[in-house]
Amino acid sequence: MTTITEQGHQLFKALSNSVAFRKHVKTNQDEVIKGAFISVFLSPSEPQLTFVKKVIQLHKKYYLYCDSGDFLIFVKDFKGMVKFNIRKPNIKFKRHFNGKWMIEIDNLNSLKKGYGKMLLEEVLTIADEIKCEVCLWTENQSNTDYFKKFGFESYGCIGDAKENLMIKRQVK
Repeated sequence: MTTITEQGHQLFKALSNSVAFRKHVKTNQDEVIKGAFISVFLSPSEPQLTFVKKVIQLHKKYYLYCDSGDFLIFVKDFKGMVKFNIRKPNIKFKRHFNGKWMIEIDNLNSLKKGYGKMLLEEVLTIADEIKCEVCLWTENQSNTDYFKKFGFESYGCIGDAKENLMIKRQVK
């Protein structure tokens, strides 16, 4: 049985290889940015406001895309992508978080060495600027070890499918 991570990576590979998808993302940058600004008007409070502003500022370096309310940041050659958003912790796992808000990374994929690290560092920079914890779920030891290099701590395999919750705390 394939894991959620493997399914996400397969989807990423299909999208990154799709000429139609790449064209769609490239030609719709203005609409994505407008949509992000509209989302700010719908919930104009901190830290969401600064989060959206910081994501929009990445449009010069990367392609931006929105999917089901999440931001996707693609490297310009589509060989790397991170999907993430700012949200309140799920009530089931709230006790593991120190703040009211967190940035959750849903997917981090790359087909070129160094792209995953580069995209992860962009997310971590935004989190530092808005003073927010970052979390993600992993399904294997290799990914757990990778994220530990960036300061994430493991909180156990407590997800519905026994995924490992990892959180990067804010340095005070």
